Amino acid sequence: MSAKPPGMTQTVDRFMEFQFVAAQRLSGVPRDHAAARLHGHTFQVRVVLSGEPEPGTGWIIDPAEMRARAGAVIAEVDHRHLNDLPGLENPSTENLARHLQKRLSTVLLGRVSVDIWENPTVGCAVRGPFRKPREPT
Repeated sequence: MSAKPPGMTQTVDRFMEFQFVAAQRLSGVPRDHAAARLHGHTFQVRVVLSGEPEPGTGWIIDPAEMRARAGAVIAEVDHRHLNDLPGLENPSTENLARHLQKRLSTVLLGRVSVDIWENPTVGCAVRGPFRKPREPT
C-alpha cells in the first residue's frame, strides 16, 4: 500500500444504525391531509461520521464511544411527541433529519450525516460540514 501524496487526506465513513419510535403531526400541510393528524412512525436512522483515521488505532472514533454519543441524541426523540420538542414544531422527516444532524454534530467530531427512513421505502438524508477540534488557545 502506497503512502498518500503530500497534502492529500483520505476520509473514512463510520456508520451506525439506530431505531426509535415517535408521534408527530405536520403543521405545514392542509388540515385535511393525513399527515396533519397525530400519527407515529418507527424511524430507522443511519448516522455516518466521516473523518481521517487516527494513526494509532486506525479508527476515526472508538465504535463504543460513537454508539454511546449518538445513542444519547437518538434517545432525546425516542417515544416522544416530536412537535413538543424545541425546533421540531413541524417535524417533517426533512426537519427531523436536520435536527438530528445538528444535534449529533455537537457530540461527534468530523462530518456527520444522517439518513432517516419513516418507513421502509421513504426517507431523506442530510450531509453536514466537517467539524474539527478546536485549536488550543
